[in-house]
Amino acid sequence: MSEMTPTAEAPLRITTRIPLKLKRRPGRKTILEDLEFTEVSAPDNAVDSCINVPLLQGLARAFYWQRLLDAGEVKSGTEIAQLEGLDPSTVNELLRITLLDPLLIQRILEGKHSQRMSMMWFTRNPLPDCWHKQFN
Repeated sequence: MSEMTPTAEAPLRITTRIPLKLKRRPGRKTILEDLEFTEVSAPDNAVDSCINVPLLQGLARAFYWQRLLDAGEVKSGTEIAQLEGLDPSTVNELLRITLLDPLLIQRILEGKHSQRMSMMWFTRNPLPDCWHKQFN
């Protein structure tokens, strides 16, 4: 098994892919799951248009990065930032949203979250440690 360590000749580079497609419909955008990754037919996988796309993308990236950390593929948010070409504070701020209450994450995915919740809000406000204190 080869070790995934960057070298001077061939640095390790990761790319975050989010399996979603945006489709323009009259008067709104609709998020569709990428059919390459799913077996669901297109009409059944349309998501309500009230979903905050940047927030959804942020959640996907944060949970992907957390999975990399948990699996030991990367050692820190700083390493992820170097591999993605981002500022370390950006990565570490985004990783905070993996600490959200699972029910709140479900509401975000369904588009039923508070309209004040956005990626900007999460980067500028602290999250309560206890789930029951997060946006009841």
